[in-house]
Amino acid sequence: MRARRKVLRLDLEKGKGEWEEDLVAADRSVLLVVNGSPLTVLPSSPRNLRELALGHLFGEGMISSPEEVEGVRVKGERVEVRVRGERRTEALDPVELAGRLPRPPPTTFDPSVLLSPFRSLLPRSPIFRSTGGTHVAALVTREGEVVARMEDVSRYGAVDKVLGKALLLGTDFSSTFLALSGRVAGEVVVKALRAGIPLVASKAAPLLSGILAAEAGGLTLVCFARGSRLNVYTHPERVGGTRGKEL
Repeated sequence: MRARRKVLRLDLEKGKGEWEEDLVAADRSVLLVVNGSPLTVLPSSPRNLRELALGHLFGEGMISSPEEVEGVRVKGERVEVRVRGERRTEALDPVELAGRLPRPPPTTFDPSVLLSPFRSLLPRSPIFRSTGGTHVAALVTREGEVVARMEDVSRYGAVDKVLGKALLLGTDFSSTFLALSGRVAGEVVVKALRAGIPLVASKAAPLLSGILAAEAGGLTLVCFARGSRLNVYTHPERVGGTRGKEL
C-alpha cells in the first residue's frame, strides 16, 4: 500500500525548491498473538498479514506445517494465531543456531536460473517502482518458476510472507531457492534453514552473520546476483558447473 505526502524537492544547482506530491510506502506495527499471549511486534506493509504470521512462526521454528495451526484471525493490525501446544523459540545467536539445525539437501541449481528472478524481481514490484521503499522476496524452483513472491517494507517481513504463502501452498522447499532484493543477515539464513531451503540468493550484499550462519548450517549463499554475474560465498557445490572453480 502507498500513501501520498507533500515533499519539498530542493535543487542546489538551480537554486530553487518546489513542493510536490510524492508516494511513500505505508508501514504498520503488527502485533502477533499466539495462543492468547503477545509474542512480538512485526514492522510490515499492511497486507498479507496471515502469511506474515504463519511465515514468521515457521521461520522461527514454532510450527513445522499448517496442520499445527488451529486458526488465524486478522483484526486490523493484530494477528491472533492458535497453535497446538506450547511453542517457544531458542534465544541463540543466529550462527550458533544455524549449526544446530538440520543441514539442507544437496540440491544443485543452474547459475542462469539463479540469476533469472533478478531481472524481474524489482521491476515488477509496483510499490517499489513508485516509492523505492520496499523489499522483495521470492521462492523459486530449480526450473526458474516463481512459487511465491512478496513485497514488504521489512526485508524480514518479505521473507516471512513468502514462507507463509509457500507453506499454505504445500511447497517442497528442498527443491527451491530464496531470492531476495536486500542484504542477507544471519536471521534470514536461519529462516531458510528451518524451512529446508538449500540456497539463498540476493541482488544485494551479504552481512558477515549471514556468511557465518550459512557456513555453519550448510546452506549455499549467493549475493550480488546481477546481470550475468554472481558471488558464491558458501558451499559452491550446489551451483551447477562451479565446484569452486571458474565457469
